[in-house]
Amino acid sequence: MPNSETYARKKIVKVSERYEVHLSSTLGEGGFGSVFRGQDVTESPPLDCAVKRVSMASESERKVYLNEIQVLSKVSDHKSIVTLLDNVESPECGWMFLEMATGGELFDRLIDCGAMSEANAWPYMTNLVDAIAYCHKKGVVHRDLKLENVMLCAESPVEVRLIDFGLATQLQLDDDGNVEEGQFLSDTAGTQAYRAPEVTNPEGYSPFKVDVWALGIVLFSLCAGFFPMQEAKEDDWRFKRLKADQEKGMGTCEAIFKTYKRDCPFAKPLIELIDGMLWIDFERRFSLADVQNSAWMRKDPRPYDENGNLYQDIVYRSCAMDCEPAVDIPPDAIKITRQNAALK
Repeated sequence: MPNSETYARKKIVKVSERYEVHLSSTLGEGGFGSVFRGQDVTESPPLDCAVKRVSMASESERKVYLNEIQVLSKVSDHKSIVTLLDNVESPECGWMFLEMATGGELFDRLIDCGAMSEANAWPYMTNLVDAIAYCHKKGVVHRDLKLENVMLCAESPVEVRLIDFGLATQLQLDDDGNVEEGQFLSDTAGTQAYRAPEVTNPEGYSPFKVDVWALGIVLFSLCAGFFPMQEAKEDDWRFKRLKADQEKGMGTCEAIFKTYKRDCPFAKPLIELIDGMLWIDFERRFSLADVQNSAWMRKDPRPYDENGNLYQDIVYRSCAMDCEPAVDIPPDAIKITRQNAALK
């Protein structure tokens, strides 16, 4: 057992008799907390976990922490959502002890690739959409879907873990456990490049459709290797041009690639899906059910042999070693970058 000097040198904090937090091993930083490596020392050998520390300095920060605990308690039993193991609250901060996803972020995998083929993107998106469908069924809207909030699992090349429910909101359910219709939100939660255009509407917005928009941004970014726009606001000229092109009847993918004087390289089913997910008019935008029932989501684009076996050595090779970008990324396109969320 290390002595107190060893603990101080390694910046190890005992949060309770059960958990130690390694403050020198930072796994991530966000707008609402920091994530460190931790261990459940009551297990033998000690069990690694991710530990999110959230400040409790203000009432608004405390509400964010308590909300995330409540939300995760409702949805973390899904296979593609990070599991909440425990939580400990002190006057200064709250600690969330979470399942450790050992494969890194989807963000980093994309940066290694430059852009993914449809075959590589498909299993990530199907698992992610399935996780969001489960959340919506429980009345939970994530509101901060982005590449950084999708973790991968080293044990399996296709599994994901959706994380960071700090901005999630819980909708009202009726007596039968179904989401009550007609609910609107008014706060501008989300991350700049992924936030739906209607979020800034003073009249409020339909909550489920903002997750569909963010999923569309994730899917486009995975397959194109760049963001379609800086932000879905009128002061972004790319957004204004997309809006004008959509009003003329042009599809989203065609309009975005036309900006760079290029033809869209995606297959037709993928184009139809992204076009539907990134309608600026949320009334016309796909619902999550539309996404799930789309031709691209229903047909696995990965290669199989004549016996129906997946060519895993082709699909799941390390991107960092031998993945050629699936598209030629325009040099003046908006680069994929890390961005912090905000809540107003």
